[in-house]
Amino acid sequence: MNERLALPGSTTPIAPAAAPGVVPRTVWGALRRHRWLILACLAAGLGTGFMLVRRIEPSYQAQTSLRVSPPRPGLQTAAPAVAVVEDDNIATDIRVLQSRTLAEAVVDSLRLQVTVAKPGGARRSSLLAGMAVAADVQPAHYRFERRDDLTFDVTDAESGASIGTFAPGAEVRIPEGQLVLARTASRTAEFEIAIDSRQGAAASLIDATDVSQQDRNASVVDIRYEGSDPELVRDVPNVLAANFIAMRREVHSTEARTTANFLRGQLGTIKGQLTEAENKLQAFREANQVVDLPVEASTQVARQAQMQAERGVLEAERASLGNLISQARTRARIPGQPSPYRELVGHPSLLRNEAASEMLRSLTAVESQRAELLTRRKEHDPDVVALTQRAQALESQLTSLVTTYQRGLANQVSSIDNTLGTFSRRMDQIPGKQLEFARLSRQTRVLEETYGLLQTRLKEAEITQAVQDPGVRVVEAADLPMKPVGSQKGLLLGLTGIAGLLLGVGAGMVREYRDGTVHSRDDVQAATGYPVLGWVPRIAELKESEKRPGALASARRMLTPGGGGTALVPAGALPLLPGTAAGPSPAADAYEWLHRNLQFAEPDAEVKTLVVSSPLPGDGKSTSAAGLAVTLARRGLKVLLIDADLRRGTLSTRIGPRKRGLSDLLAGNASFQQVLRTVDVGNGNALHYIPTGVLPADCTRLLGSARAQALMEWLRQKYYLVILDTPPINVFADTAVLGGYADAVMLVARAGVTPFDALVECAEQCRRARLPVLGTLLNDIDPDRDREYDAAYKWQSYAQSYYTASQA
Repeated sequence: MNERLALPGSTTPIAPAAAPGVVPRTVWGALRRHRWLILACLAAGLGTGFMLVRRIEPSYQAQTSLRVSPPRPGLQTAAPAVAVVEDDNIATDIRVLQSRTLAEAVVDSLRLQVTVAKPGGARRSSLLAGMAVAADVQPAHYRFERRDDLTFDVTDAESGASIGTFAPGAEVRIPEGQLVLARTASRTAEFEIAIDSRQGAAASLIDATDVSQQDRNASVVDIRYEGSDPELVRDVPNVLAANFIAMRREVHSTEARTTANFLRGQLGTIKGQLTEAENKLQAFREANQVVDLPVEASTQVARQAQMQAERGVLEAERASLGNLISQARTRARIPGQPSPYRELVGHPSLLRNEAASEMLRSLTAVESQRAELLTRRKEHDPDVVALTQRAQALESQLTSLVTTYQRGLANQVSSIDNTLGTFSRRMDQIPGKQLEFARLSRQTRVLEETYGLLQTRLKEAEITQAVQDPGVRVVEAADLPMKPVGSQKGLLLGLTGIAGLLLGVGAGMVREYRDGTVHSRDDVQAATGYPVLGWVPRIAELKESEKRPGALASARRMLTPGGGGTALVPAGALPLLPGTAAGPSPAADAYEWLHRNLQFAEPDAEVKTLVVSSPLPGDGKSTSAAGLAVTLARRGLKVLLIDADLRRGTLSTRIGPRKRGLSDLLAGNASFQQVLRTVDVGNGNALHYIPTGVLPADCTRLLGSARAQALMEWLRQKYYLVILDTPPINVFADTAVLGGYADAVMLVARAGVTPFDALVECAEQCRRARLPVLGTLLNDIDPDRDREYDAAYKWQSYAQSYYTASQA
């Protein structure tokens, strides 16, 4: 009883780590700390994947291959208006295979408006022997449930309306048409038939069909269809390919027939135009006497030149004769000299005239006879006169002859001029005639060529119409699939597992990131800068009594640890605190370690009054104060526990009646003996305890009164240790008031609950108030949960076997 608490050492606090934040932890450590959360998410992902895999219906796939070649040349037509589609593009054929027209044709051929909705993988032919549904219907579902007598109750799956009861082989009349149950339908206990519109079934067919060209170097198109009915999976690509071939051949035949008809019509038209053009050309040639216009033009030009030359000669001759005649007439006759008309005979043109030559010889002879007579006779001699008259007559005849010849030359020149005028007019008409002739000839020639080309095309079209289109044929038909295609169940299961694992890792990282609480002694010392006097493991008895949070609160706490700590001391739980009734426990030994560390924390000071506080409510300060008090009282030390939390008084609420307590004592309304309680802690020892009393309105003033200070001085003399449980420092200033009377202050933090920042603020408040803080206590440590934060926690597992042995 005389044992005293010796607290060696200095009270000088250790400076906190600068801007500590959350103590760095490795990613691997975080994953290990949240391994159960990650495993839970992984299990959830795998479970989800397993459920999805079970819901996947078996799917079958079949493929038909078509060889598609460009159309043979020969159908090209000279008429651009002909609607002949020369489709040599495989991409166009693929697009045609995916067209709604072909899809609707397949729907009609295979009655795809009626499908088996459930069970997946069932063959429609095993359930229905026949079906007839209108094209324009609304989607519907019908459920067939087998009765004990092997008949089926048919109901509308959506409205639940009954259609009737039908036996296998019977015709089921539904609003959309009729269905005939197959004989083998009785093997299936329940199935559902889906009815769709023709347009909807075609759209579903297009979605489930894949048409592609696998090899760009091969003119082969693959039609792949996937569905749950293996028979339809086989039939759909085959029917689609057959319809495509028939459509293409029909188009091919129609194009050839249309081309031939068009060519025949064009031939008739061209033939009429050609006949008319030929007639016009013939009439033109006959009217204009056209044989060969270029030759004719050349001949005309040559002849015109010749006539112009001839005219020039005649004109020159005529002018020359005119001059001679004029000179002969004007020249005087000299007696005894030759006649001047004799020179006319010297003209080249007259020299070639026999009549003129004969006259010239006669004139010469007469003049010779006259000259001979004049030598013997006189001028007046009758013979001379007769010869003179004879000479004059000959000269007159010669002049008349030359004049006549000259007139003839003038007439020839005039005739040539007329001929040249005619030639000139003809030459002027030649270009126009040639142009018209060329136009008529060209029109005739073009029509002849067109007529010949049309005849050739007509023969080709008739040949094409007579033969089949070899450009498309089935290379490989689809067979009945014997087993489902790879449903990728393993992949789906793996993906969901990976998703669950990633979700778990992500949740763990989020939880780690948002975990701003302290977990280890290093965390507490880094936050406060004070030494850690001890750590207390979780008290199993108190843990069981905690209120279990709801599912939503548990999930929130899982992702956001730390917040929302609750009081550890349940109502009436003081006897259950370690070392009171349950015997030795890890918590009891932890409080013993705390006691020893308190003894040697301040060797030069005697601690008689100890204030226990924390940053926030729920950090375990009341539990720690009670645990330390009970541990010391159990050893027989005189210890007084005071519930100085006049704001709420957790100990008074949990342990005993609040009536008559510290507030009454400080207010002078009750004596010390009236407020003192005695609690049996076992082994004949007792703990003195003072509750809060009636909670005052101004507790700070009451705690700071002189009476309170005097009470503390008096209690220091009466007890080995006085422990005061005070309100949280970060909320109220009561601890700062009481700390001024106490010998020491101990700060309590709760692992996984007390925020690091709150603990930093709490330490700063203590320093600013100059409170004698001895150190800190970390409590409510779960060694299994927190062993990844502090290596010392794992050693706690060795102690469990000792406690088990002592209890046995």
